[in-house]
Amino acid sequence: MTLNLAISSTESLVFEPARQTLHFWPAIGGAQIELTLTVRRTADRKDAPSCQVSAAMLVGQNPSRDRRPLAPLAASHLINPAQVATEFRLTGFISVEQLRIVEELRSGADSIWVVLQVSVTCVDGEPPTMVGGTGELSFAIPAGEWLQGLERVDAAAYVEILVPLTSNTEHANAVRRLRNARTLIQDDRVEEALAEARKALEFVRKTGGTLQIVQQAKGKNPRDRDLRERWAYFVEDTFSLLSGAAHDDQGTTEHFTWTRSDAIALVGSTAGLLGRLAERVSFRNGG
Repeated sequence: MTLNLAISSTESLVFEPARQTLHFWPAIGGAQIELTLTVRRTADRKDAPSCQVSAAMLVGQNPSRDRRPLAPLAASHLINPAQVATEFRLTGFISVEQLRIVEELRSGADSIWVVLQVSVTCVDGEPPTMVGGTGELSFAIPAGEWLQGLERVDAAAYVEILVPLTSNTEHANAVRRLRNARTLIQDDRVEEALAEARKALEFVRKTGGTLQIVQQAKGKNPRDRDLRERWAYFVEDTFSLLSGAAHDDQGTTEHFTWTRSDAIALVGSTAGLLGRLAERVSFRNGG
């Protein structure tokens, strides 16, 4: 929680997270992130030079492993620390998709770990010489503080299609289909996107045996279906809806019209179903 960064042979700067560290501000396509830190100088100098401070921000569930780069941050002006700690701010930009991926990494945990790879540069001495140093500052941001930030930028109001991140080679083709579908939506090629999603969902149906489960449960009152059967019906109903975009059946599907919002909903549902399948396979394999 503290970084003691030597900037010369005789003095250091001590960095710590402030009491309220994180703030988000609305920005085009994402959010401006602001991290507030405190800094103090270990030596008392009247001629102390100002310093430029920047940092690379990494996040993860653990400060020592599985850390993923998120964004570059920088102080908007030079800082001149004294022996008494003062606050300053590092700012940067994070896209909506990055925000959602961080939420996936957090996976409901009560905090998210932040690692700042801090870099300090000063011009000091006579003759003037460039001095400075680098070091890492790690701290946890409570889930409540993180979620308040998301609410501030209304990140929850925007739907991003997250393709499941799975290393299972058997799922690779379905993942590729979903990525294609996402690109097609961005190009406003809605029906082609739905066709790609249908092909990806075909893999989920085959692997989960959902058609057979539905056929076996047909005689049941819908209220008596167990959880496995209800998921199977969801997969089959989604597949049926997607099939309406793939076929031009006379008198029915030939008259269907599809919007971008339709495509986002269906491709997003398919991505969620593939992600659920990947998670279950990983759990069974002890991953």
